[in-house]
Amino acid sequence: MKKSARVVFVENADEDWFLNFLSEDKVLHVFTISDLKYLREKTRVWVALESNSVCGYLFEFDKRIIHTHGTTDSIVSLLSLIDLDEPTFIIEPHHKPVITHLFEPTEPTDSSSKTKITTYYVMKLDAYTFKPPIKHHVKKLTTEYLPEVLEQLGEKRKERIENVIHRGGIVYGAYEKGLLAAMATVSEFADNIALIRGVYTIPSMRNKGLATSASSALVEELTSLGKEPILWVAKDNLPARKVYRKIGFKKTEHTLLGFKAKRT
Repeated sequence: MKKSARVVFVENADEDWFLNFLSEDKVLHVFTISDLKYLREKTRVWVALESNSVCGYLFEFDKRIIHTHGTTDSIVSLLSLIDLDEPTFIIEPHHKPVITHLFEPTEPTDSSSKTKITTYYVMKLDAYTFKPPIKHHVKKLTTEYLPEVLEQLGEKRKERIENVIHRGGIVYGAYEKGLLAAMATVSEFADNIALIRGVYTIPSMRNKGLATSASSALVEELTSLGKEPILWVAKDNLPARKVYRKIGFKKTEHTLLGFKAKRT
């Protein structure tokens, strides 16, 4: 990294200038913005500055997930601040050589991936091509539905939905023959940007369009609220990519990599 660059830790009192920088590309930085605003106690951020301008940053969440953004040179210096031995990385593709020099990928972050590193496409809804194909009964899920979620979707999804609702997020479920069979959630917001996550269908109920219905209902509400829905989808998750294209999502210029790793 150039000698003029310096690394600083972002204190609570210093956040405004950093949030202003992040707001220049809310689609790319949605996780950082959301977690700084709503889960600050679980976050740590270091920023690389060059002539008082941000050239990169490292964002740590919950002492287990590391996001890196910026120039490759800045990431080289920022990596020295990591004290985790087995982190999960979300990185820009050009960071891969410097990060894998210090950390060995062990597992992709998405099970559909054919290698140890997941490639994510960042997609954004095109309002002009939005076609909500809702072919199933759908409901907006609240805390009163948690027993049903536990019974039909399991403990993991029940905890996910409970956390989403607690954070002020939105959850929709799709039903097949009167039973909850699929879900779609959003809990990360960056002003008008809303990140859709947690799309899931019971394995025995897949290929029926249930995830499409749940996601479409969620997107309908988000757009009615003036939010711009985005999502990440694994390159190798072809069924999910098909669902999102059908609804009206299109790839942005952003691609990210995700993987679990251990220090070499």
